[in-house]
Amino acid sequence: VDRLAGQLKRRLAEGGGEAVYLIGVSNDGRPLGLPDEELLRALGVLREMARRVGASFYILRVSDGIRGKVAEVLLRIATREEPPPTVTVVAMGNVDAGKSTLVGVLTTGRLDDGNGLARSYASRYKHEVLAGRTSAVSLRLLGFSGDKVVNHGLVDPLDEAEVYRSSDKLVLLVDVGGHERYLRTALRGLFSSQPDYVMLVVAANSGVQKMTKEHLGIAVALGVPVFVVVTRIDIAPEEVFRRTVDEVVKILKMPGVSKIPYVVKDVSDVVLAAKAMPAGRVAPVFYVSSVTGHGLDLLLKFLSLLPRRRRWDLNGEPLMYVSEIYLVKGVGVVVGGLIERGVLHLGDRIWVGPYSDGRWAQATVKSIHLNRTPVEKARAGSFVTIALDRVDKIEKGMAISTRPLKAVREITAEVLVLRHPTIIRPGFSGVFHYKAVRTGGFIKEIDRGELMVGDSGVVKIELSRPWH
Repeated sequence: VDRLAGQLKRRLAEGGGEAVYLIGVSNDGRPLGLPDEELLRALGVLREMARRVGASFYILRVSDGIRGKVAEVLLRIATREEPPPTVTVVAMGNVDAGKSTLVGVLTTGRLDDGNGLARSYASRYKHEVLAGRTSAVSLRLLGFSGDKVVNHGLVDPLDEAEVYRSSDKLVLLVDVGGHERYLRTALRGLFSSQPDYVMLVVAANSGVQKMTKEHLGIAVALGVPVFVVVTRIDIAPEEVFRRTVDEVVKILKMPGVSKIPYVVKDVSDVVLAAKAMPAGRVAPVFYVSSVTGHGLDLLLKFLSLLPRRRRWDLNGEPLMYVSEIYLVKGVGVVVGGLIERGVLHLGDRIWVGPYSDGRWAQATVKSIHLNRTPVEKARAGSFVTIALDRVDKIEKGMAISTRPLKAVREITAEVLVLRHPTIIRPGFSGVFHYKAVRTGGFIKEIDRGELMVGDSGVVKIELSRPWH
């Protein structure tokens, strides 16, 4: 058992804190199954292995094999020495598809009243609540203990610190605006969060819209696996609902997208869909209603089982891009962002930059908060807020590192034109997005002279100021 426990510990480390064991499957993958007594004995050994390495133990499902039963078991690190396994999911889709409402219902467990009550739980600003439209990037934490949602049992389900402390698995839901006017903000949310998955939300009553296709195209171009949630099935007539489903299946099968739609109907489908997600070939489809609660249990189960896809470099030099800036009374400048590499410690001497003249400024990390909880250190893959001293001016997109890094104003890039009404030639100007950087720029050279929709090529881009 000690040897098997050591093997489990390695598997948990490789899986980012999670591992799924199949009991009753032969080495060549055949589901032979075990008699009931042998299966119970095998599960007992696995439970003891989990106890020795400090992991929690959850039976996902038991199915019939050739000669007996086959069990799928989820093991998850339960010790509090490290942050729980965290998966980042960005909610995208057309305006008024119900993204914010869905995020609000998932995180609070309170159904919507049909007039936008749940949407207010996901909003950051007063004008978003009043207008009923998301215009900023909103982050909401969804915690699980096994397959139970931690948020739903709390007095305040949006208390990130309590969710963080009580969970053995976290899902960070990033809600971005769906209106065409807020596409740049949506792109910043997508690039700065570096998500594991994209949740494409489609309203059953309005179907696939222009921005639905736009957001799907961006996710596919970036290689981020996608699953689809069809909302508002309670108000869509059967004929309209079926037409929407046909449209969803059609765009998922389009050349260039080439996904396999997989409609999730029960718990067995959930387990299979979650296991298939990291490869990005299968696109699970859920039917839900934020008013009646239909399908929400399957979606929550799916989120709890989603494996981490990203592998972060914990040994490199610390690097973080600033995606949020706050001025806190009595504290000073506080910046938020995703640590992309290495480990940041309290008291570290760091450099912030580059500024418009290419220089870097030195500062000290006064405090680190992870999910509103003060910590001594934070590792790559964590969204944190950091209080800095001796920094007066800072911009979104600047980098934080332990040494000044190279700043460039001209880059060479491979480009793919997803959508553009005219021909793109040298001199074409636009907005350039990279991580949390959002800056103006123009194309100086194109290897093939010009580009149209569907074309790819190599271009030289000059930025309006230096960036790392």
